[in-house]
Amino acid sequence: MFARNKHSAWQFGARNRLIVRLLIAGVLWVEFLFFLQYRDGMKRGYTDFAVFYTAGTILRQGLRHQLYDRQVQFRAQESFNGHLAFRRGPLPFIHPPFEAPLFEPLSYLRYPQAFLVWDVLTAVTLFAAAAVLRRSVDALRPISTWKLAVASLAFYPVFTCFMQGQDSILQLLLCAAAFSALRKNHELQAGCWLALAAFKMQFIVPLVVLLFLWRRRRMVLGFAAVGLILALISLAVVGKSELLRYPHFAATVVETPSIGGVPLALLPNLHGLATGWPQPFSGATGIILAIAASIFLFCFAAWAGGVRAIQADLRLQFSLAIVVSVLVAWQTNAHDLSLLILPLVLLADYCVQYRTGRLTFFLLYPAYPLLLSPVWMWLWLGVAKVNLVAIPMIAWVLVIGWELRRNSRPAAGIRPELLELSSGKAV
Repeated sequence: MFARNKHSAWQFGARNRLIVRLLIAGVLWVEFLFFLQYRDGMKRGYTDFAVFYTAGTILRQGLRHQLYDRQVQFRAQESFNGHLAFRRGPLPFIHPPFEAPLFEPLSYLRYPQAFLVWDVLTAVTLFAAAAVLRRSVDALRPISTWKLAVASLAFYPVFTCFMQGQDSILQLLLCAAAFSALRKNHELQAGCWLALAAFKMQFIVPLVVLLFLWRRRRMVLGFAAVGLILALISLAVVGKSELLRYPHFAATVVETPSIGGVPLALLPNLHGLATGWPQPFSGATGIILAIAASIFLFCFAAWAGGVRAIQADLRLQFSLAIVVSVLVAWQTNAHDLSLLILPLVLLADYCVQYRTGRLTFFLLYPAYPLLLSPVWMWLWLGVAKVNLVAIPMIAWVLVIGWELRRNSRPAAGIRPELLELSSGKAV
């Protein structure tokens, strides 16, 4: 049955291969035109890469103990992009201190050259992530690594990483490596990879907690060990007082759009969906609704992924954990959704193996709106309501959770002891 299902799924893919290629080419063309329109702003320092270049510049100038001083950051930014009339403060660097040394070597280059080098490194990272996924996901084996990497560029959050000079592709690579380790039952190694990805801890902490609740207990040891090392590196980079100051600084920026926080309507998560509207939802009511929805969705995921009747499919669990993590995180940007490449390919692999007929890619249906770059551009530039992206993601969580519970029902006639044996972690 498995061979027949797999064959029929790939026949479906073969019949639509030309259409998929044309769609990807069309999206890439639209993104290229978008890039041409905004390339001058990229050179001048209007993009997010300015915050990383700022951090590197501050370290190079020997001001590491003032890394989270807004005035120091502002002076550093003015040194490479001049005075911008519309900007009264810096684009703030709010990532943990251990990430800042990565950008110090780039600060020796002029800003445009540093941006170009960083985007080249991001392209290499994307290629590496594609290679890791291709080795870990059976459905990707027929696709060459470079084709998979190029196709990923048609996903708007990935494209945004290159436009903004962001680091989300690095997090994608580390999470892909963590999945690969879990698939081999190397839980300690998976925890180490996830700790390295904690420069955006708002996504990694919910992910680790869910995996812990789903009995991936040894993974936490690896996460804690590497996390301690990163904390010591942070201490060495900025010192004790600046390290203690960091959480308050980051929280203040996130909650204040006027000093660098993202407007609520542009947050593609539950926080943005609940509060990114006019009164009364922009105040306490929206915050309470966002917290309640986040708790409910997290608890639903913990319940759906914690099946015990048979071996829970790691692809479903990991996909569910990723989508829930980006939804419940208090601060999520469009480029952060590059992580959704993981559930896209993992669920496609699952569907190729187990689904046939019209419902072949049923688990991917809620994600289809996320694959349309023109929709993203309209939500961002047209109506400034990127928070609406959270709606199909909520539906996606429910569909994945339903499939996990459906897949957990024991087949009739199977002895309980065999079910117990099938509950191991090997995948």
